[in-house]
Amino acid sequence: MKRRKLRGTSYVEFALAVVVLVPLLLGTTGIGINLLLAYQTSQVSRDAGHMYARGLDFSLSGNQTILGTLGSGLGLSATSGVSGSAGSGSAVVVFTTVGYIDDPACTLGGYDTAGVHTSACKNFGKWVFKQRVVVGNSNLQTSDYGSPVTSGSGGGNPLVTIDSAGNISTTDQLTNPNDVATFNAINPYQNVSGVVSGLPSGQVIYISEVAAKGWVLPPFQKNPVQYAYNMF
Repeated sequence: MKRRKLRGTSYVEFALAVVVLVPLLLGTTGIGINLLLAYQTSQVSRDAGHMYARGLDFSLSGNQTILGTLGSGLGLSATSGVSGSAGSGSAVVVFTTVGYIDDPACTLGGYDTAGVHTSACKNFGKWVFKQRVVVGNSNLQTSDYGSPVTSGSGGGNPLVTIDSAGNISTTDQLTNPNDVATFNAINPYQNVSGVVSGLPSGQVIYISEVAAKGWVLPPFQKNPVQYAYNMF
């Protein structure tokens, strides 16, 4: 073919290639950014969980400021409080302390007969919330382990009361079904051939959960949320 008849074909080829390459480039960029955010989310969850398990009180504004600095790359705002507060920012950290209700726990609360729980100890054999503190935007995501029921009808049971430090009363822990955590996959005690092993009575588990908004790029990433948790 004569060269003049081939004029413009490179433009057509380039346009067709761009239709494929530009979305591919944008999609790769979006996935890369969200992978980085996922790593940061995991890091914040681990570091915050370490501090929480060692007794740092994140209901205090000073400690929330430290956490806000730690999670600044995720857009974590150091505003918050206990469960139910809205907060702000593009990330949230949920701190939870859970414990298992066994006979000794019921005995400590006075719900026993000769060391054996009575029917008044309604949460016997279940995991319950002992503390819940939320820092950041609590509207972004709720805990994967449920939450104490603090509003609404309560399903015929009393609503759970959480104090300014996020603590839940012993009475609610032992007798209020609205304080039960979604922890069905873990059993603190195992009895194998008469050998009992597992968590000792009274042992608690500290949980840190972090969720952060990802990079939005429709149709590749419509509403991504990065999530990570750690237990101590």
